[in-house]
Parts: sequence; structure tokens; C-alpha cells
Amino acid sequence: MTDEAGLADLLTQRLGYLMKHAYLRLADLLGAALAPYDVHPKELGVLSVIGADGAERSQNELASEIGMDRTTMVSVIDALEGKGLVERHRSVRDRRRNVVTLTETGITCLREADRARVEAEAAFLAPLDEDTAGQLTAALRTLYDAHATGSAPARTAVPGQDVAVCPGDRPGSATPRPKD
Repeated sequence: MTDEAGLADLLTQRLGYLMKHAYLRLADLLGAALAPYDVHPKELGVLSVIGADGAERSQNELASEIGMDRTTMVSVIDALEGKGLVERHRSVRDRRRNVVTLTETGITCLREADRARVEAEAAFLAPLDEDTAGQLTAALRTLYDAHATGSAPARTAVPGQDVAVCPGDRPGSATPRPKD
């Protein structure tokens, strides 16, 4: 198997390769779709959580809910604030807390950019029929939920393969791999 088509077929049998390249194509579509609104997908996600239910949230609460580290959240909020899409201020309900809210410009940007996101995702999923697209989304949500909660095994044995085959797994290795 030395021709280019054969090598591509070899790699397209690997889940990681397929997921990576599907993600990269989706990221390109989303980037182009969101460019007119001057937001990146990560920023749109933060705007979406801020605007979801009207609840007041601090930067730390946003970071926790999204699963983003606090340092990255600060830089995302800084960028959004610099674009006039969010503002930080004291909570009306609890003056001891600082919260992040959408500005009027942020509300408009969220509405329009989210519409563009939906269209880009639909274009990405267009090769699939509606049922298959729904199944893919449901399967990915299942995987996300299982791995986000830690209930899925981090490393399982592959049939016919010893689990201690990586250099870090060998006795006396300088960099042992963590086990469950």
C-alpha cells in the first residue's frame, strides 16, 4: 500500500484522524461564517452562555460552566469587552460580586452570529440526511457527556494487544503514564 490513495484510505480508518479533519473543516466554515461579526467560535460560545437565561454570572462562574480555565476566560472577556459586546459591573442583586453581561451591541451580535453559526453547521452536515445528522450529534453528545464526567474509561485494552506497550508503561520507565 504505497500509493497516495492507499495511504489516505489507511488513515481514514482511524477515528482520531477523521475527527480531527472533520473538526478542522467545521472550524474553517465557522471562522468564515463568523468573520463578518468579528467573533471567533470560542467567543460566540461565551456570548451564548452569558445571554442564555438572563442569570448573572461572574467570570469564574462562566469559566466553570463552559469548562474553560480562568486565565483563558479573562482573555476572552477582555477581547469581548474591547469589541463592546460585554461589560463587567457589580451585580445588582449582590454588590459584592462582579458579573459579565451583554451590551446591546452584544445582544445583536449574538443573535446574528448565532444565526450564521447555525447555517454553517447545517452546511457542514449537508452531506448527511436529517436523521443521520441528528444521530451524529446525539452520539457526539453521548461521548462528550461520558468523557466530561470521567465515567468513560480513560484507557482500555485493545483486543490482542498488551496494555503496557508504550514506553511510559514499561517498568523502570522514566515517565510512567497515569492509570485510572
